[in-house]
Amino acid sequence: MSGPVPARASLLTPVGRGAIAVVAAEGDAARTAIDASFVAANGRPILQQPPDRIAFGHWVCGAHREEVIVIRDDDGGVEVHCHGGVTAAERILTAFAGAGCEVELWPERLDRTAASKIEAEADLALARATTRRTAAILLAQRAGTLSREVSGIRGDLASSRLAAARDRIDALLARAQVGLHLTEPWRIAIAGRPNVGKSSLINALVGYQRAIVFDQPGTTRDVLTADTAIDGWPVRLVDAAGIRETEDELEAEGVRRARQQLATADLVLWVLDAWELTGDPQAVMKQEWREAHGPTAASSLILTVVNKADLLPGDASQPPTDGVQFVSARTGERLAELIELIGRRLVPAASADEAIPFTRRQIELLSAAHASVVAGRANDATAVLWKF
Repeated sequence: MSGPVPARASLLTPVGRGAIAVVAAEGDAARTAIDASFVAANGRPILQQPPDRIAFGHWVCGAHREEVIVIRDDDGGVEVHCHGGVTAAERILTAFAGAGCEVELWPERLDRTAASKIEAEADLALARATTRRTAAILLAQRAGTLSREVSGIRGDLASSRLAAARDRIDALLARAQVGLHLTEPWRIAIAGRPNVGKSSLINALVGYQRAIVFDQPGTTRDVLTADTAIDGWPVRLVDAAGIRETEDELEAEGVRRARQQLATADLVLWVLDAWELTGDPQAVMKQEWREAHGPTAASSLILTVVNKADLLPGDASQPPTDGVQFVSARTGERLAELIELIGRRLVPAASADEAIPFTRRQIELLSAAHASVVAGRANDATAVLWKF
């Protein structure tokens, strides 16, 4: 026979500004707080309200009366919906705590009530998803896509199919970066020499004037960022200072920060000025890159963008080599093609039908399991995978 439900209360909505805040509570102490503070408009106590139906009324706290909606369920749980912000929700949580409820954080509640660790992590990740595409992939993982694949790997290990298990773990780890970027934006650094139109390009990509545009070289002194979405993926554009040698201390600091951004970016758009361009854009880009970063600097994550293509006559704006995109940030010419190219270059193919690890905890477990499989320790790998 099960004992009484522990009394707990938690804020389900983010702390801060918002239209509505929701506090959930359960246990005998929660009902005590409701009976003491909630005055329903229909005059009935909470246990006489129909379950899973809203009951409008006021939450009375001293001289303060807050309009609320209360919903109870058949298991003794209640939700109180009040005005958003900090104060109203804090008053309600304080009343529950005063009645004997333990106040727990929302992630703790999810971890306790979810059917599995993956489901709890998916719920947390969904709260941070910013696009429909990433949310759809996370919902698929929550529904069992990832757990079924992990279960299949355990089955391979139980049947001594170590090579098959290793290949399936390799496939999951290959999608790890995609999984992490379901909640963290891909970072694209927009770089190049001063005054080639980097700020104009970032404004064109996000659709509004995020960066100041001025024709004096070195105008951008700090790193500016703007969030957008490309092909359904969250992207953070980083507008870095123009990279050149300078004796101006402020501009030099901007150049230093720009180089830091390039080192950590998932993709670099190296911008050239079409009007000043002579020769092969790829060769020019590589020369500028070597001058900016040294002869051994890697440039595999760079996409060459030739800006101001509207100033070129006739067919002169046709790309002479592969991997070069001519655009006009001012007129929007070929901007759609650039966005499509960024999407293909930036994000590996991924769909909601695939199992994708999406937290660092999951990736660490898979890495540990992989090491055990490679070492021939099937039992150790199985034990690790049970932690999912």
